[in-house]
Amino acid sequence: MSESGIIEIFQNEAREILDNIENDLVVLEETKSSEVVNRLFRYYHTLKGSSGIAGFTSISEFTHSLESCLDLVRSGKISITEDLISILLQSTDWIRGTLFEGGIGEKYDTIKNDIFTRLEVIRSGEALPVSVVADKIRYYRIKAAFAENIFEFGIDPLIVMEDLFESGEVVENFVDRRKLSMLSKLDPEKCYFSWRVVVKTAKSIDKIKEVFLFVLDNNEIIIEDITSEYVENLDEKRGEKKLGDILVNKGIVTERELEDVLNEQQKENKKIGEIIVEKGFATPKDLNTALGIQDDIKKKIESNTVRVDTMKLDNLMNLLGEIVIGQASLNRISEALDEEQGYRLKNALYGLDRITREFQEQIMSIRMIPIGPTFDQFKRFVRDMSKQIGKDIRLDINGKDTELDKTVIERISDPLKHMIRNSIDHGIETSEERMNCGKDSQSVISLNAYHQEGSVFIEIKDDGRGLNYEKIRAKAIAKNIISKDDEVSEEKLKSFIFLPAFSTSDSVSDLSGRGVGMDVVKSNIDALRGTIEIDSIKGKGTTVRIKLPLTLAIIDGMLFRVGNSTYIVPLLSIVESIQPKKDDVKTIKGKGEVVLVRGEYVSLIRLYDFFSTSADHTNPWESLLIIVETNGERLALMIDDLIGQQQIVIKSLDSYITQSSAISGATILGDGSVALIIDIHGLMSGLKNEKVIE
Repeated sequence: MSESGIIEIFQNEAREILDNIENDLVVLEETKSSEVVNRLFRYYHTLKGSSGIAGFTSISEFTHSLESCLDLVRSGKISITEDLISILLQSTDWIRGTLFEGGIGEKYDTIKNDIFTRLEVIRSGEALPVSVVADKIRYYRIKAAFAENIFEFGIDPLIVMEDLFESGEVVENFVDRRKLSMLSKLDPEKCYFSWRVVVKTAKSIDKIKEVFLFVLDNNEIIIEDITSEYVENLDEKRGEKKLGDILVNKGIVTERELEDVLNEQQKENKKIGEIIVEKGFATPKDLNTALGIQDDIKKKIESNTVRVDTMKLDNLMNLLGEIVIGQASLNRISEALDEEQGYRLKNALYGLDRITREFQEQIMSIRMIPIGPTFDQFKRFVRDMSKQIGKDIRLDINGKDTELDKTVIERISDPLKHMIRNSIDHGIETSEERMNCGKDSQSVISLNAYHQEGSVFIEIKDDGRGLNYEKIRAKAIAKNIISKDDEVSEEKLKSFIFLPAFSTSDSVSDLSGRGVGMDVVKSNIDALRGTIEIDSIKGKGTTVRIKLPLTLAIIDGMLFRVGNSTYIVPLLSIVESIQPKKDDVKTIKGKGEVVLVRGEYVSLIRLYDFFSTSADHTNPWESLLIIVETNGERLALMIDDLIGQQQIVIKSLDSYITQSSAISGATILGDGSVALIIDIHGLMSGLKNEKVIE
């Protein structure tokens, strides 16, 4: 592999590791978890080794210092403090700058020196409380080579080893029999065996030493804490492992023995495993076990890990879209053929349609990624911003496993950050204000994601002061959006904060107030064919709810006709289709025109009126009604005819074509004509704003 290829692989790995480090540091500050400390130690250890291999010597040396610092935390020699976390977070910034932004020169040297100086101060701090460093699972490698005359002191090595085995779970147990001689030469009063053992236990290293309390002085007893090195299931992410490393990790061969074997291999043309067995360092069974592990890792790496350029996935999706359009054209042609030929073509298309759907599902599954990493990146952001403005804020995250298209995730990060920033700066009170209002001094911002109606919903919720409708109204009057005498609903007032340069903040801080840039947020959400709405209760908090499509490419839709126009509704939004009776259609004061559907009155929408077009029928009982649902609310859409179900390739529409929230895009049909795609959620919101329905 070329040098540039190695660097690219390292940078991709480093970017992921740095994100994980950043998230875990914030978690560590809150939980003081020993498990998180160990995980961070492994991250730094991996980053140190990888950066050295890739030729980033400065990063390798830098992370070595951070690794040493985490080792002191693990051993309880330094405490987990806010200052330590801040230093380590600043260290990730330095590594990112050096690695991705060409960070060299006096500025970066000054930052690095400052970090090292502050770390030296930290190293002289108080020890951690025992509760932080104790009662956690550790791995110990023990070498016990007993003196031949140990029986003369009344000590049985087997009893000592049994005591050790009772201290925890014995992960590896290798008995060295190399000193064992022929039976005729055996002395029953001598000890010929030694042990190399790996124990998994919650006990401290001092407790393990107590097992060997009476044999430490006159016998070779070596106890090593290998928690950071030993991985019980051999982490495949570290890549292919060498045979010698596997034997060392499992405690079968020591590093010194492996070094002797490697030196001998350079002199003789033999395999490492062959030399290890010849020297008696391991049995043939031990060697076969290690070779099996090595082979399993190779297979997992080869079969499970493939890096694909996202551009290639985008091209595949575009090609799939063209296939879907082509299928629609063939379906049109089959309708025009005679009965026998049409039947044969439709049968062939049925099989092709099944394969195309499976193809689509496979591509979509590759493109779908969980939103968790996007949410996690805000942990540090909330921590830093809350400390900057002196507020006590906790970030709660739910729905991390919710998946959506990679393209959507990449484009939703900035809008989410802006909404969180607004909650921190403008929505949430200071601790003193909260306590005066009877609230907990610590405020909470919640991020939640979930699937519903074939879409993804993301909620940003805070328990702050809520929207100030009086301020919004005053600002709207000042900007001549409304007059003093206008009666404006809260829903309408909320919509004003999405107008350009509309802010209720008395002053604009570095973070900005709620409303600054909200027009940009809405534009970004609109570009994703999403919607955004706000629920707010004064003194209780604000919830911003964003609705996004799972994918930006293809959906299953139902085609229908109104007059000469064809429209599409996402299949997941449809409940049923009916033809009502004349007596079921009524007009109710305050609700408008409704239709009785299974004992419940549902608002009736005449689509030919809504879209200002013609229709075959103007009486609902002569038409068909499609019952659709969003957020638990139902609508009855009046249409002329159902055309059928079809996979739809979505094409976005520019704002100069339509700005209607009821239209999420368009598609090209098999005959080359264009059909508009109706967004039921947007349609419902639009009708409410216009007071067409309650």
